[in-house]
Amino acid sequence: MNTSMIKNIFLKFGIYGLLRRLFPHKHAIILRYHAVVDGTENYYTSPPIALSPNEFEEHVKYFSKNYRVMSLDEIVEIIKQKKKLPRNTLAFTFDDGYADNLQAAKILHKFNATGTFYIVVEPVLRKNPLWLAEVTYYLLRTDEEAFHLLLENNKIEFPLVDRRSRWRAIRDIIRLIKSNNRSTRDTILPQLRAQLGNTMLDNEISELMLNREQVKQMTEMNMTIGSHTMTHLNLPNAEIEDAVWEIGESKKVLEKELGCKIKHFSYPNSGPYDYYNETIRDMVVKAGYNSATTSFNGFFTKSSDPYAIKRMRTVPDLAEVVHQMEWDRFFSRD
Repeated sequence: MNTSMIKNIFLKFGIYGLLRRLFPHKHAIILRYHAVVDGTENYYTSPPIALSPNEFEEHVKYFSKNYRVMSLDEIVEIIKQKKKLPRNTLAFTFDDGYADNLQAAKILHKFNATGTFYIVVEPVLRKNPLWLAEVTYYLLRTDEEAFHLLLENNKIEFPLVDRRSRWRAIRDIIRLIKSNNRSTRDTILPQLRAQLGNTMLDNEISELMLNREQVKQMTEMNMTIGSHTMTHLNLPNAEIEDAVWEIGESKKVLEKELGCKIKHFSYPNSGPYDYYNETIRDMVVKAGYNSATTSFNGFFTKSSDPYAIKRMRTVPDLAEVVHQMEWDRFFSRD
């Protein structure tokens, strides 16, 4: 019997629920999601961070029944005021602003739950696509079997002969972009579009992210909108003025477009990259946000920095997520 089967048995027979009743959470669990899309339709984001609508509904149903689901607004205010959180407090958050997040909001609303959706602004305004989705979509959908990049007089060849080579190219290009400043991204993307783009793919890519009307529809369902920068630039690698603009301008634009206060920020470009530091944190504070979330795994406690909030990584398997929350916490420093 493998560990996955054991975790599902523990979930099914209430072992995790027993732990939760005997040792209730005194801190907040902030769940981190990205996309809600069936695997056969997912050509725009990494499979490990995408759940099908049925899988996400299973998550929402379980968490709504067994935890105290609250808005991030409420949790941040309680923590900042050093007040006592309700037991087993939990919040849903989403990064990036994929168009499928509207369906996620509808599922949350169905169970009288709410969530915070961190939006990348330029894709919502249809000024530019989200570059992560653009890179992934082109490389998975193109009929071309190879392409190349010219960077600093070096020619880098990328074969696209099968799915494995396409994902290898995606990872390599994402690494190049995240590890450098805006100029590198502005060098790579036009080459990608010129070699792999066509009218059909370009039109499809433009619709991968939420638009203004969909975001407003989500706010009408009591969802909270936060900022995830203007263009999903890697902030520690950006020029200082550029990072300040990404953080502050996204707040101003969202407030103008949506007519509501934008209180929360999420640092973009997690993974094996430097995406957060104290300098960037201080920029977020100066921009006037109430909180900021990271992609570091952990819990939000009374001693946590509200501008460096840890979240719980989610995967499609509900038992795996609950295991992190109810078993692994006994071995956590939070």
